[in-house]
Amino acid sequence: MLESPTSMTLVLVAHEEDRVLRFPLSPGEYIVGSSTTSDLRIGHPTISRRHASIKVGNSPAPPGSAELTLEIEDLGSRNGTRVRGQKLERVASLEPGDEILFGSVAVTLESVADGDMEAGISFSATRSDPPSTPDEPQRTTASVGSIRAFALEKLPGLLARLEEGAEHTSMAQAVGEALASTLPCLRLEIARRAGDRQENGILFLAEYGHLSEQPSEAEVVHGEIEVRVVFPHPSQASGYRPLIVTATRLIGLALPAPRRKPAVEQEAPRLPDPPTVDPVVRRIYQDAARVAQGDVGVLISGESGTGKEILAGYLHAASPRRERPFVALNCAALASDLLESELFGIERGVATGVDSRPGRFEQADQGTLFLDEIGDMAPETQAKILRVLQEGEVYRIGGREPRPARVRVLAATNRDMESLLEAGSFRLDLYHRIADWRVELPPLRRRPGDIPNLAAHFLERSAARRSLYVAGISRAAIDALLAHHWPGNVRELEREMARAILFLQEGELLRTDHLALGASTELDVPKDGSLKETLRSAERRALRQALEACDGNMTAAAKRLAIGRTTLYRRLKELELLDAS
Repeated sequence: MLESPTSMTLVLVAHEEDRVLRFPLSPGEYIVGSSTTSDLRIGHPTISRRHASIKVGNSPAPPGSAELTLEIEDLGSRNGTRVRGQKLERVASLEPGDEILFGSVAVTLESVADGDMEAGISFSATRSDPPSTPDEPQRTTASVGSIRAFALEKLPGLLARLEEGAEHTSMAQAVGEALASTLPCLRLEIARRAGDRQENGILFLAEYGHLSEQPSEAEVVHGEIEVRVVFPHPSQASGYRPLIVTATRLIGLALPAPRRKPAVEQEAPRLPDPPTVDPVVRRIYQDAARVAQGDVGVLISGESGTGKEILAGYLHAASPRRERPFVALNCAALASDLLESELFGIERGVATGVDSRPGRFEQADQGTLFLDEIGDMAPETQAKILRVLQEGEVYRIGGREPRPARVRVLAATNRDMESLLEAGSFRLDLYHRIADWRVELPPLRRRPGDIPNLAAHFLERSAARRSLYVAGISRAAIDALLAHHWPGNVRELEREMARAILFLQEGELLRTDHLALGASTELDVPKDGSLKETLRSAERRALRQALEACDGNMTAAAKRLAIGRTTLYRRLKELELLDAS
């Protein structure tokens, strides 16, 4: 509580650089800050726009005297407030003679006789030096303080960011923050200039308070970068312009080199042979060339043998990771414990006779990991894969040190993922991580236009391996290929051509009698028509198709048939299919 004669006035005296600012205090609340809307404005870079609050109140007092209470509170300022040398943590009272530090500006609370606050003789202001108003900052001193703050506090960090290769948007935001926090501006906008018919792209925008009656704007354009700063007074716009020019050029240095054609158009790999004529598949590969440029997860669905791994290989070859490893693993071919050791690696000594070896995640570091049949993966393994993808590192089984595993995962499945998610057998969080782009490859029976070209391609390739020349495929054989259902899809067609080439002579044409397309149907039709033989025939057909779809893998075929591997082996033997498989 303060007791002061009625003839005395309390004044805050701020010592800023080479000038002194005086603020008389009467009962009320005052906001101290650098903003033009502050009650007690001190335009210094170490003072926040709303720095502190001072409350002046009256208290009951004896006649002939006035008692005032003064309380000060910091408003979460950037550089803090100190009273009598102590940092202000809570509301504190003030007494005449107290020294206050707002940031680095020293302020003293003084009591002054009322007569000293009135002008006895007034001097008219010259045109070259108009009087300042409470809302108008002291321009010369404020310029020095702002430039010093930008040069000493902000510029080193901006240069370091530039050396680290900051992208122009990030650089613009950093420069914008530096300017907005050091200049007494009302509005600051940084944009990248677009074409004549397009709006400029805003990179940074800051607005403080309301514009004054006669604001002044400093506009700087350097190449594609445009910076607009609005000040309360025209002399500020001209005085700060060199600093704004420098800041604008810093952003310009972070701009990318002149734009070239997208990498997709220049470096997209050639489509797999033979070129597809199916519009759906052609569109899938066109989209894949674009998706490859990002780092999003891809989930490829479709029946077994439709070419999911070929599409995954194309995505890798079209991506920026093309020079890094492409590693593939069939998740359905291994039991859970073996799958985890294949994925994560294993340390020496975990089990008898086990040597240390890296997993597929390690092998694919910086490259692409293709996880085929991911829908067959156990939930506990899914959780471990999710952690690797989130952390970018992997722990080998039995290991204590993490190893780098910054991979892009491409996944594939022939399962119905919606049903797996609904049943809870596939984790939703992992699904969202791997299925940013989901695509379904159509089965071969829905793309008949590709069958002749694929058959010719596989036949010619098989003939080359045997150093054999064949004349081609007969029209009747093409008709037979088109009429077949192809349950094993492209893989079945490839294997059929590899088998047929064994029966061709030099220069011979592939004919219908060289084909065995009825092996999965006609050859299993029972002769007597009995129920027993019909069921036996159906079982033979189901087992043969499962093995064909799984490329002969017994474990995967057993899972597909929902029976044990031992049961599958026994039935194959009983049905005399073991050797044929």
